This record gives sequence, structure tokens and C-alpha cells, in this order.
Amino acid sequence: MQNVIELKIRPSDVVLDRVLNPARCEQLGQARPADILEACGIIPDFFTAAIIGHDARTLDAIADAMDAEYQFGGFSYPWTGTVEQDGTYTSPDDEPLKPLCRYGFEGRFFCYVYQYGITAIIDRETGQQKIGRFD
Repeated sequence: MQNVIELKIRPSDVVLDRVLNPARCEQLGQARPADILEACGIIPDFFTAAIIGHDARTLDAIADAMDAEYQFGGFSYPWTGTVEQDGTYTSPDDEPLKPLCRYGFEGRFFCYVYQYGITAIIDRETGQQKIGRFD
């Protein structure tokens, strides 16, 4: 019998910068990193596929490519609100949400993942933001 070692690495683990709990939420600070990453699901993989697989280089192109990968809405049904500098999502209708994680690509494009599959992408160069849900 031969031992087999299987190494599971997702493209998002290699391509993207990742910051857990970027807004330094006290409650999230008590969570295990593995639990935070699990809560983000495959949203980072949609972001990676949009940038790498579709060669998207504008926020609109990234949003369209993420929607194409997801196939169930996402940014096709935009949410109102804004993302603050620390990544906190604020909306006139809901309590502010702290991001679970921030994924970055080349320091320009960021993808914030929140509870409930809420997702925001930001182009730091233009300031453009898009918010949707990937549940």
C-alpha cells in the first residue's frame, strides 16, 4: 500500500491577497480562521475566475464575469449602500456589517465577503463599488 498525500489548494488561495476580519470586529476576532474561510464559501473563487479566467480589468467586467460564473444573480440584482474604508457595509435599511474577509488583486480590486453571502467589489483606483448577494 502506498501513501498518498492530497494537497487541496484553491486558485484564490494562490492568486489573491487575503485579510481575515479586516475591520477588526471583536466578535469575529474570536472565530477560528478556518470557520471564517468556510463562511466565505466559494465567493473568492468567483472573484478569481472573473479576474483570471475572464481577464476582467474593470469593475463592471469583474461583476459581469462573477455573475456568469455564479449563474444565479449576484450583482445582477444590486444592493444599495456603501462600503466604508475599513470594509464595513452600511445600508440605510440595515445595521452595518463587518466583513468576514477581504480578498485583493494587485492592490486595485478588492472583494469583501460578509455574512449572508453579501459581497462587495471595489476598484480602489476609481472608487467604484458594486454590492450584491451570492448565496
